[in-house]
Amino acid sequence: MNAAPARFQGIVPWRRVDIRRRREIASLAELRALAMSGTMHAIMPYSDSSMPDIAALIKAIDRPLALVGMMGSGKSLVGRRLAQRLALPFIDSDAEIEKSAGITITEIFELAGEDRFRTLERNAISDAADAGPLVLSTGGGSICTPETATLLCERTIVIWLQAQPETLLSRIGSISSRPLLHTDDPLATLRDLAERRAADYGKAHITVTTDKLSAAAAVAAVLRALDSHLAVP
Repeated sequence: MNAAPARFQGIVPWRRVDIRRRREIASLAELRALAMSGTMHAIMPYSDSSMPDIAALIKAIDRPLALVGMMGSGKSLVGRRLAQRLALPFIDSDAEIEKSAGITITEIFELAGEDRFRTLERNAISDAADAGPLVLSTGGGSICTPETATLLCERTIVIWLQAQPETLLSRIGSISSRPLLHTDDPLATLRDLAERRAADYGKAHITVTTDKLSAAAAVAAVLRALDSHLAVP
């Protein structure tokens, strides 16, 4: 086997990356990001033969798929790729809130407070829930608000992307756009949030653990779990 390119030497042993996974990586930029994040060695290859019948799965989906979980769990990245696989629209509730408010999430928290943000969030999720089958990425605390939790559980298929706090922080990187992490110890804050929100996330219809999974592998895991949940023939 050829030696790894010089820029990747000392980061991740090249032989650990399954050849099928290499073909799946869309660009050198993504490969570099995986290597630098330290997750490449843990990529779990999967076979297309284990995947559900996507056409049948698409027909079985009759309402939005709502991704919930902590910040950094992969809701936006996995959500976009999941939407592509299922040929469904993708909506990010935070992006919709910023578009309607004309300011960033951080500015909403600073100027109007979390209560006002949660109201805007509930409205955005309600609009998405009425739009038919699509993939919806929600904010980390959305399902922790009782009214929003009821809305999600009754009108969407809720999928919890679960990950350990250490994984979350490594994925988040800069916390400048994460107002809840503007503390002296962001990791401790994540641990506390994860513990307090566990029961709320547990309301999800489907749970997929994303630790040590690439985005492609996480999407595959969601598809298999969704296929099982819907009991697609």
